[in-house]
Amino acid sequence: MSAGHAHEELHHLVDRLSPDQARRLLRLVKTDPDLAEAAGEEPSEPVRRRRLSIAGIGASGEGNLSERVEDLLAERFNRST
Repeated sequence: MSAGHAHEELHHLVDRLSPDQARRLLRLVKTDPDLAEAAGEEPSEPVRRRRLSIAGIGASGEGNLSERVEDLLAERFNRST
């Protein structure tokens, strides 16, 4: 793909974006150091996304609970009845 073709294709893409999509694309451009400079912007801080860690959420210190799930459920239901 030639640079001219890519430039033209990008123009067509931007013309088809909704206002919300255009704002999101602009935010991406402004957070990319190479593209922000071309857009006349100082690069801003990249958008940080929170990742929730669920690893170890069921840790009991009693070994592999999945191997004992039926026993544990039986114990729990027998106590509550």
